[in-house]
Amino acid sequence: MTLAFKTEKTEIESSHYHNEKADREESCNCYHPCTTISAYHPKKWYSKYDGLNLQNLGPFMVLPVTGSAQAEAMCFFEYISIKHLSEYCPCVSWRKTLIFFSQTVPSSRHAAIALALIHRNYMYRDSSDHVHQPQSSKDWPPDTAPLLHYNRAIHFLLNQSGDNTEITAVTLLVCYLFICFNHLAGNYVQAVKHLRGGVELSRNIDKAIVNNDSTYGDFKPSGFRTLICQVTRQIRRLDMQAVTFLVDWTPVDIRETFMSQLPPSDSSFWSLDQAADHLQTLVARVMRLRNTEQQMSVKMRPSLSSLKDIVLGQMETWSRLFNNTLQQGRSYETDSESYPLESLLCLQHTIACTLLSSCGPGREMDYDDFLPQFQQCVALAGDIAAARERYSRLEPTFTPEIGIVPLLYIIGVKCRHPIVRRDVLSILRRQPIREAVWDSISAARVVERVIEIEEGGSWDGQMIQSMEQIAVCQRIEDLSWVHVVSEQSATRLDITYTFCTREGMHIETLLI
Repeated sequence: MTLAFKTEKTEIESSHYHNEKADREESCNCYHPCTTISAYHPKKWYSKYDGLNLQNLGPFMVLPVTGSAQAEAMCFFEYISIKHLSEYCPCVSWRKTLIFFSQTVPSSRHAAIALALIHRNYMYRDSSDHVHQPQSSKDWPPDTAPLLHYNRAIHFLLNQSGDNTEITAVTLLVCYLFICFNHLAGNYVQAVKHLRGGVELSRNIDKAIVNNDSTYGDFKPSGFRTLICQVTRQIRRLDMQAVTFLVDWTPVDIRETFMSQLPPSDSSFWSLDQAADHLQTLVARVMRLRNTEQQMSVKMRPSLSSLKDIVLGQMETWSRLFNNTLQQGRSYETDSESYPLESLLCLQHTIACTLLSSCGPGREMDYDDFLPQFQQCVALAGDIAAARERYSRLEPTFTPEIGIVPLLYIIGVKCRHPIVRRDVLSILRRQPIREAVWDSISAARVVERVIEIEEGGSWDGQMIQSMEQIAVCQRIEDLSWVHVVSEQSATRLDITYTFCTREGMHIETLLI
């Protein structure tokens, strides 16, 4: 199961993407805006800085707002976009930091406005057949064009002054906002370039600054060092999660010494937030093992068994620590609109363990033994989706973080139980969800096609009654899809798959 993305001129594939730094100049010409902006009626516009530890910042002033369009965009960014950017692992101090720097630093201000404009357009566009059609950049009014503010952010970034800490902090923040912007614009190639650039920049930061993040201890850095700690953590989280859609991606923080960082197994995590950080490293290792296995011959695959046993042991240790944390009632920094992080962590852990445990000689038939786990995961995903709907009212949502969409996709293509599969489709179709490059509508379309192929033929298109009715030779084994985004034509999915125990590769195109 792999996923790749393609634009008109550039393609991200496992063997075709080189380690490039983000090119801010090139990004000016790589913008694919979305559809029409709907009217937005902002709440009273004001800033909230109470509780933010930002000493030694110098004589900053809140930047003036020129025009009602910018005021509305900043209001949207403060009240809507910021909450969506970290909705699965919400952090009050991170949100306040985003507000502060978008109000006081010119490059961050314009990057935030650009993101808010394209985010507002994504959320409030028509839910008709045009929902997946990009809008030409020349159709935007001059003062509300996201690309205008995107380019201004680049201009101020390239001409910023200050000490190295200040320049590094602001550059990382703008890089993070550009990653989010390009995901929403459908420019996935540029989003990955900015992610690579942000990861490379964060690697050169003093380790003491990053490791002393106040999330886990009493050390409380201030000013731009606070920003560096927080934005580096966000970028490294995105770095870990990129293995769900880039086959050859190796996150920086995957280390063989990982277990030495865990608390003793009879202990607990400081918080659910810390548990999430450790789990995403484990999930990334699981996905790397799966991706490596798919690229190896059948004869070479058994050589990975010892590595799988090690990671499974690490997953068991994490589970004990997690359960101890829940029993002690530890929480994490959040607010009243947070998602049930506990449910998300259980969902991610269960799917990762299932993927790692279902690689026996039975191949695709092995997944039938994990029906209880799949049913539990669908119930958890339903709870998380319901929590999202309580405040988003089924409007399209976006976050750069990975949440439930790729997990539901995995269940939909690997669990052959007809009811479970239909429940997956129901959740994916209920609300348009974008998580980094993952799109719930596209994922649902691929799952639907897999169901058509595996349940078709002798069953005359009727829903099967049990998993056993799908013979091993009818089961799709290796499936990948490329998301092709174009301003000139409809968005499409190019899928490639093979059947278990059968030779030959099949290629199809699905229109969205």
